[in-house]
Amino acid sequence: MGRRRSWGVQLVALAAVLLTHNLATSFPQHYDYVIGEELGPGGGNGLVAAKQGFKCPEMTAISECSCMYASSDYEIQCPVTNPEITVKIKPDKSSAMTGMILGELPQLTLGDTEQVKIIHCTLPPHISIRQYINFLGVKHMKEFWYQNYGKDLGVRLVRQHFDGMQDLEKLFLSSGIEDIQPDLFANLSNLKWLVLRSNHVKLLHNVFDNLTNLTVLELGANQITELEPGLLKNQRKLLLLNLWRNQLRNITKESFRGAESLQQLDLSVNSMESLNPDVFELLPNLLELNLGFNRFSALPENLLAENRKLKDFKFINNQVPMRTLPPNFLGNLPQLTKVFLNRCNFVELPPSLFRGSSAILELDLSYNQLNALPELLLRDQRDLQTLNLAYNELEVLPEMLLENTSKLLTLRLSYNRLRNLTSNIFASLKQLTELHLGNNMLHTIHVNTFSQTTALKRLDMQNNQLAFHDLSFVVEEQNIAEGDGTPFQYLESLQVLNLRNNSITTVFRDWNVLNLKLKDLDLSYNNISSLNYHRFEFLSESIRVNLSHNRISEIDLSDMESIIGTSYNSDASKIYVDVSHNPLDCSCIFFFFAQYLQKEMNETVYKRIEIDTSNLQCAEPKDLRGTPVGQVKSEDVLCELDRPGTSIRRCPVGCSCSTRRKDFAVIVNGTGQGLVQIPELPLPQSFGFRFIELHMDHNNITELPTDALPGYSSVAKLYVANNAISELLPENLPASLRILDLTHNRLTSLNESVVEALNSSKQLTNLKLSGNQWRCDCTTSEMLRFVRNSFRKVSDISQVACNDGTSIEAIQIGDLCNENLNTYITLSIILSILGLLIGLLTVLFYTYHMEIKVWMFTHNVFVWLVTEEELDKDKMYDAFISYSHKDEDFITDHLIPTLEKEPMNFKTCWHVRDFMPGELIPTQIIKSVEESRRTIVVLSSNFLQSEWAKMEFRTAHINSMSEKRVRVIIIIYGDIGDIENLDSELKAYLKMNTYVKWGDPWFWDKLRYAMPHPPTVKGLKRSGLIKNHIRSSVDDKLELIKPVPVTPPPLTTPPAEMNGSLSPAPFIISNGKSLMNGNGYHHAGNGHLLNGHANGHVNGAYVINSNAKQSDV
Repeated sequence: MGRRRSWGVQLVALAAVLLTHNLATSFPQHYDYVIGEELGPGGGNGLVAAKQGFKCPEMTAISECSCMYASSDYEIQCPVTNPEITVKIKPDKSSAMTGMILGELPQLTLGDTEQVKIIHCTLPPHISIRQYINFLGVKHMKEFWYQNYGKDLGVRLVRQHFDGMQDLEKLFLSSGIEDIQPDLFANLSNLKWLVLRSNHVKLLHNVFDNLTNLTVLELGANQITELEPGLLKNQRKLLLLNLWRNQLRNITKESFRGAESLQQLDLSVNSMESLNPDVFELLPNLLELNLGFNRFSALPENLLAENRKLKDFKFINNQVPMRTLPPNFLGNLPQLTKVFLNRCNFVELPPSLFRGSSAILELDLSYNQLNALPELLLRDQRDLQTLNLAYNELEVLPEMLLENTSKLLTLRLSYNRLRNLTSNIFASLKQLTELHLGNNMLHTIHVNTFSQTTALKRLDMQNNQLAFHDLSFVVEEQNIAEGDGTPFQYLESLQVLNLRNNSITTVFRDWNVLNLKLKDLDLSYNNISSLNYHRFEFLSESIRVNLSHNRISEIDLSDMESIIGTSYNSDASKIYVDVSHNPLDCSCIFFFFAQYLQKEMNETVYKRIEIDTSNLQCAEPKDLRGTPVGQVKSEDVLCELDRPGTSIRRCPVGCSCSTRRKDFAVIVNGTGQGLVQIPELPLPQSFGFRFIELHMDHNNITELPTDALPGYSSVAKLYVANNAISELLPENLPASLRILDLTHNRLTSLNESVVEALNSSKQLTNLKLSGNQWRCDCTTSEMLRFVRNSFRKVSDISQVACNDGTSIEAIQIGDLCNENLNTYITLSIILSILGLLIGLLTVLFYTYHMEIKVWMFTHNVFVWLVTEEELDKDKMYDAFISYSHKDEDFITDHLIPTLEKEPMNFKTCWHVRDFMPGELIPTQIIKSVEESRRTIVVLSSNFLQSEWAKMEFRTAHINSMSEKRVRVIIIIYGDIGDIENLDSELKAYLKMNTYVKWGDPWFWDKLRYAMPHPPTVKGLKRSGLIKNHIRSSVDDKLELIKPVPVTPPPLTTPPAEMNGSLSPAPFIISNGKSLMNGNGYHHAGNGHLLNGHANGHVNGAYVINSNAKQSDV
């Protein structure tokens, strides 16, 4: 053993007392042991024990042992560093030593310590265990444990090891023992408990002969293959025999002879395949029997006939298929209370299986293959409290199966194939508190199925096909709904309702108001698509609702705050809702949910309801997709202005429009649409909103509108960055404007009125001006000063720069005006003088304007100053219509209606309507031509055959020549044949001029241009005051500017010949070629055309060229 070590430490203890366990009536299969680490040899000195209890003594600086209190144990370790021996003392319980060489410990005194454990230590071969542990000073030891946990320490136990232990009552040997001598226990006649677990023993028939007081015999896990007859012949007091986890194949009733008092027998986890009918005949007092984990193919019908006191029968996990049990197998056992028949692969059961066994309280038939049950199977089980039928293949429950089980408290039917539940199946279960129906195929439940189970507290129906939409809980054989709620409306005591993974589409109202004790409602993994606060108004206390993993895209909390505000009770409990993992649409109606998440609601809301969104992200709209809902602010939530399916369209074409409930804004977005002007806008006040937020960035807009544009006055936020705006006027600024973004446009300055408007605006809070080519000189000093002084208003002031790149913040505004002061003074004087001259001339002109205009018109000087309204203001008509009566349909259906209605509004002279009856036609023709500013000639084949029409043309022609002004407009209507065959006068006109032809896409535009309208003289340069050209400039407002070519194109008229007529030439709209030569016009005094140049008028006719381009107009 080696010499003893002495550390010279005095350890004083107060107590270490063992209180033994009373296991006379029950024997556990496993024990809790006091186990320390294997620390090796060591020693200690002077430990004293007393009944008052143990506590650590005071240690000195030279102490080499330590004592501490850890995890309810006192632990002594020697030495202090790298301890080799550990002694654990449980106050009032026991002590245990851990180590390999206990002899190294010095003498201790533990006193009345009744339990001693030796773990992982060797035993000397020739001295007793009592002598071996004498150093502990233990008195009255009642319980001894020797454990090696399968480690072979070479120990061979003999009778002498137990010398001096006659008072021992409990012996636990679990040390890999292989051989037990017949006289091993000869000195232990008082032994009551013997545990020989996890050894490799072969039991001799007389090994237990001297143990006449045994009540518990544990022989589990010993590889025992047989029980020899007579092994238990002297065990008259034996109550518990545990033979589990051995290799028994066959036993007979003789194996139990002598143990007639046996109450608990465990034969589980062996290899038995059959039993004789009389094997338990000698055990009339048997209370508990375990036959599980064997290999029985059948069991005899009368196996338990003599065991009428049996209370607990376990036959579980049979290792070979067994289709059924014999009739009456568990019948007529009046004290039987617990039956476990699970995991045996039963396919069917006889109706009389439990007949006469009316005391059964718990019955477990789970994990079999039962597809049907006899209707009378539970006829006598009136006291049954727990029934487990889970994990079978039941498709239907017999209507009368549960009729007599009125005391049933728990019913488990999960993992079967049930499809529907009838109205009376649970009618007798008035005391039922738990019902498990999960993992079936349920799709229909009668509305009255649970009408009698009002005591039900927990109902599990997860993983079924329940929907309840359209009241699928219908009355059998009648496709009509009964009642207004779900089948759970009667469950007034229900606390837990599990409907996870079904097909439910809503939170039904009766769960809110009828299930008043509901605490846990699981609706996860269903098909709920929308929610509102009314679905959360539970009247039960402190409920948790799981709505995760549904299809919820809309959560409407619009009225939650008002409802809670008016009905909140401080005593009301809180509602917890989990809506995580749903495809939530974070637009429009989400606004109120966002307010809730951003803590923007009244505090009472948060006292009443708590919504878990820890795993909830936005699925829509696109710009918020994937964003955690807690990060979405209420101002980010938008609604579509014109919802699909509605006929109302308020959004401008090409724009997208939405509304924002946070500030009642209408957002119009036309960004990047190629717009050249801002379109008409909706009127937000007309549908309950306050203002417009207008986004028109990245377009081609050159100017902003005024309030005349519908809706523009409601614009409060205007974003027009990256456009072509070059000027800003005060009228471009709506009165309610708060934000204006003008970045990256073409602005160079802001005039004083605009600066004043911006500076005085109390609404404007954010103005952006960067990215423009600002002119920084004395003329813009006011603007620059405004920008500099408005750093709070101009949010991008640090990016605003002059056109030379200088930051506006860096320039000295005072220096800009000094440099140009003299220049400005000179220019001011010149402009003042010019202003006085212009003012004087203006006064003279307005004083004698009539005389001046008459003189200029008479002398053809500055005729362009004389408007046509002045020359023709006394004429009654804008145009006289000359046509053949055969073309009257064209006149009445097209020409006159178009000329006289919007937008032309011309007044025409139509002989059918306007000629005076009784007056000579020639006189009226002459009079009508004279009173008309134009004569429109509708030239057609019918016209050429009408003498009256020709007379009208000549009259207009003569009038035009006499006034030396353009009066005739020619319209070709239909086919007029070869020009060479026409009247000589008409032929001359058509050869010299182009015309407008009916059917031309530009017909009405060209005709309107030829009609009277305000003067427009652009681009015409005079080369001397040539009278005819000056006179013709009065009519240039009607011309297409470019004169007709010498040779007109063949597509309009035949090649023209120069007409030597002395009459005034008609106004010509050419086909794009010019007769101008240089800057001047050449004209003969007699009106002839010279050198191939046209004077702009031919024969007094006004002809429209149908081949002229729009750019010529």
